[in-house]
Amino acid sequence: MLSHSVLSLANAIKLMIFGGLLTFAFAGVKACQQPEGALDRFAVGSLGKLTSLDAPPTQPGLTFVTPDGEIMLADYRGKVVLVNAWATWCPPCVAEMPSLDELQRLRGGDDFAVVPVSLDRTMEEAADFYDRTGLTDLPLVHDGSFAINAQLELPGLPTSVIYDEHGRELARLPGEADWASEEALALIDHLTGR
Repeated sequence: MLSHSVLSLANAIKLMIFGGLLTFAFAGVKACQQPEGALDRFAVGSLGKLTSLDAPPTQPGLTFVTPDGEIMLADYRGKVVLVNAWATWCPPCVAEMPSLDELQRLRGGDDFAVVPVSLDRTMEEAADFYDRTGLTDLPLVHDGSFAINAQLELPGLPTSVIYDEHGRELARLPGEADWASEEALALIDHLTGR
């Protein structure tokens, strides 16, 4: 009888040690995972690649060309801004542009703007594309210096970067997205407090 209770006590101690080790291992795994960011819940559907950087680059002080003259991103302070780097020779960019035009039509205004920055050789190439595809709500913005790539540390085209009203980067999305989707509209509504 004594050996049976000693065996049970030994098994109970082993079980407690094993349970403690499992708890410790689970806590270690959780501690190594990235904490959920405020915008992670919007990284679904076509926005699945939406991320925020631990140390985002500062908003570039680059000058872009428009049909009306020059602009800088700083000119959009006071608004949430979705900057989209694109080009007419980039098939995913071309596919994404109508949804960006729709997003600007649906949500553009005093508190939000889409700023598509063309990296084509000339602004005329982008203007011709706008005319052919019927884009009417997006501003025509061109970066002939191609400096936006280095300044924003873009992984490729298209890439969208979202800034808050103070010019701080909130999130970025490499690749094509449906910016007129329910999840995209919900993201913009969240960021603008609508």
